[in-house]
Amino acid sequence: MQRIPLFLVCATIVCCVTLGVGLHSAIAARELSASALLTRAREVMGLAHVTNKVLHAHAISAAEQDYQSDRTYPPFFSAMSNEEIWFDFANAVLRIQSQVVFPGTGPSPISVTVDDGQHAEIVREKGDVPLARSQAVRRSLNAWAVIADWSSASDVHQAGTEVYRDYPRTVLARSTPDGEQRLYLDPESGFPVKLDYTEPHYLWGQRHIEYVWSTWVLKDGVMLPGSAFRIADGEVELSQTVGDIEFMARDRAAALEPPQAPAQAPATLPLFLQPLPPQTTSISTNLYLLANPGYCEAVALVNGEVYVLEATQGEERARQDEARIAQLFPGPHKVNVVVTDLAWPHVAGVRYWVSQGATIISHRSARAFLEQIVDRQWTLAPDALELKRRKNPSKARLKFLAVDHAMLAADRLRLMPIDGIGSEVALMAYFPDEKFLWASDFIQTLDEPSAYAHEVLLAAKRSGIVPERVAAEHLALSDWKSVQSAQEERN
Repeated sequence: MQRIPLFLVCATIVCCVTLGVGLHSAIAARELSASALLTRAREVMGLAHVTNKVLHAHAISAAEQDYQSDRTYPPFFSAMSNEEIWFDFANAVLRIQSQVVFPGTGPSPISVTVDDGQHAEIVREKGDVPLARSQAVRRSLNAWAVIADWSSASDVHQAGTEVYRDYPRTVLARSTPDGEQRLYLDPESGFPVKLDYTEPHYLWGQRHIEYVWSTWVLKDGVMLPGSAFRIADGEVELSQTVGDIEFMARDRAAALEPPQAPAQAPATLPLFLQPLPPQTTSISTNLYLLANPGYCEAVALVNGEVYVLEATQGEERARQDEARIAQLFPGPHKVNVVVTDLAWPHVAGVRYWVSQGATIISHRSARAFLEQIVDRQWTLAPDALELKRRKNPSKARLKFLAVDHAMLAADRLRLMPIDGIGSEVALMAYFPDEKFLWASDFIQTLDEPSAYAHEVLLAAKRSGIVPERVAAEHLALSDWKSVQSAQEERN
């Protein structure tokens, strides 16, 4: 008979005892109503100590820029913000005053949001701006605000037990206008551990969102999480670390009045993602710009084929572009979509064009990311590509043409990598007949020199092209000499 080492026996006993205690607590928690569990959460967090007081804290937050970093994979750069926070325990109003800080350039303008869990708004001197709940993402970093919201909800119910972060947790559920949410409570201590739900997304269809609270601290009898995280599809998207904490009288705090209900529902997408009808600018009879407040694109007819430069904002914008192309270039044409840059808003329309049979042209290194976008299943609200995949999977696959050096379309269109240190994996496009350069997202201003524009100038010189006009995703049709003049100030 084989003997089991003593340390393994001891470890097994410890694990069984620990799990047994956790399961016993979970079973006990199931005997309590959802209301009782939330009452217990408020008690252990110290609600009795904050009567007629306001939480005042300072924090640092980091927002991972996964959607616009120089690569589609980690590491991503972060936007760091100084935050001053107030939370009124009586009316559940959360006020956050924040400043994005860039080292060496000083802080950005102050941004103030006020949110009571139902309505949110950006506070401005010229008038407050309503904020959609889907954009008020920072409220759920505050565990007190989440418990307040759940305590005031009428349909909270138990939804079982799940193991999360090594321990069994009691799960509560409730319905919201944006779908079901789940709140994880620790049955042993009573503390909230995680908020969990699925939200729609303009590029990925839907994402699994988790708000996790950890590193709890004690202040004047009140327990607060020292760290909080927003996690999207398993990756940290937003983190917040709280520093100084105090409790003050309400009359000493900043204004904490609940926001007014807006006259009409605010937009669920920021302006740069809203597919407003694009305006058309003619460069020649076969080359046009299509621009709305968010993004400029270019469309061209070259040797009987349509080339769409960029697929921004999403399916609705792509449909609008398709309709305008049909007016500009009547008749059937093969469609090619040139993706010059991989920031998420820049490629949100790719799925629609794939559903229409278009060939996607991009840097060779972009293929894996574009395949990931195309292969993603949209289960929350199926888009055109998902519906086509269900009917005919073979018609919903990426047709990809790679570019890793200068590529010609019968001398009427040249696609070239920019290949600067800040513009790797990005392309630009040149139309020799029009002497027009499409600069992707890499010329954004003519008011001052920029590293991006400098790299475009170098790439143009390296490729032997001399444009007369230029445009980009955030640059209207401009003279090439204006780009050169702006960069001359650099030297």
